[in-house]
Amino acid sequence: MSKNTIHIIIQARMGATRLPGKILMSFAGDFTFLEWIGERAKSSQEAGKVIVATTDSFKDDIVEEFCKKKGYDYFRGSESDVLGRYHGAAKQFGSEIIVRVMADNPLIDIKEMDRAIEILIQEHLDYVSTHPAGLPVGNGTEVFTRRAFERVFRGAKDPYEREHVTPYFYRHSELFTQKNISPLIPHPFASSVRLTLDTPEDANFLCALASGMGFSDPLQQPSTNEILSYLESHPELVMINKSVVQKTFPGLTP
Repeated sequence: MSKNTIHIIIQARMGATRLPGKILMSFAGDFTFLEWIGERAKSSQEAGKVIVATTDSFKDDIVEEFCKKKGYDYFRGSESDVLGRYHGAAKQFGSEIIVRVMADNPLIDIKEMDRAIEILIQEHLDYVSTHPAGLPVGNGTEVFTRRAFERVFRGAKDPYEREHVTPYFYRHSELFTQKNISPLIPHPFASSVRLTLDTPEDANFLCALASGMGFSDPLQQPSTNEILSYLESHPELVMINKSVVQKTFPGLTP
């Protein structure tokens, strides 16, 4: 499998329900959250391209302009049919392996993401997920083949399956070869924190974390376990977004 056909597709839009415009909010250094995750994704040792998949809504014209300014590949598609948006991006750029990443997960574990890609290829699987399997909320990703995704695209009819892209995989596990993998070195504090960006409390927490640990460059971000050990010894930071209720995903075993 050529690295050039392994593509990270970042799901990004300005119209988030609980924190509109969050992806272009300032994070650490001179970076927005979207740019932070974009630069981290580009550091992948396995994937050859990073694509931002945004919507065709006028609200996301600014995302297109941002991508043009930063030199990011991008695709615009349906705001509600996110599965269709992913399919359109994969088709336009010739993706053979798709890595699904969310723009609101800026601290994603790139090493575990690359490991998931390796496992997918080596074991000839259709779908590999790193969450929920020992990583904090906001660190996981999903990897799947274009061939399997075509089957998902044709078969997924339920609005929930179209909005959330991958439920068809685990709702119809008998149709696919798949695996949910745990991190190589699990951290006991992983289930106690959320590293995702969904609310103002999450934004405050992530900025406080970056400030506290002193990182301001995406390529110098500490490892997941270093972050977790730091948070374990700084419970006051964990409390910033501790009360936020995570959205649930029917059909995905926690």
